[in-house]
Amino acid sequence: MASDVISVEELRARLAAGLPTVLIDVRLGKVGTIPGAVPVPVTDLEDAPREWDRDALLVVFCQHGRGASEYAQEVLREQGYPHVVRLLGGVDAWLAAGGPTAEPDDGGEG
Repeated sequence: MASDVISVEELRARLAAGLPTVLIDVRLGKVGTIPGAVPVPVTDLEDAPREWDRDALLVVFCQHGRGASEYAQEVLREQGYPHVVRLLGGVDAWLAAGGPTAEPDDGGEG
């Protein structure tokens, strides 16, 4: 993918087609997330590298699609992931387009 960003419409089409995609929610405080997203606070990305499919498209997102997701994109590229994009407009754009939400998986507290 030549672009640094993916639109909500492009992401929905990609997910519907079943293309290899890893959704990474880098927000620190979360209320609702995109279904299937992996919650990894942006502050944890450098300290605890993950092993995701390097052939998949990694889609990082924060609330507005700037700041935290830009930093996360940079960190993941430095970790050797070749296909990293930011969700244009973040969760705000996802919600504005009527995208479904799920409660973030916090790792099993409670």
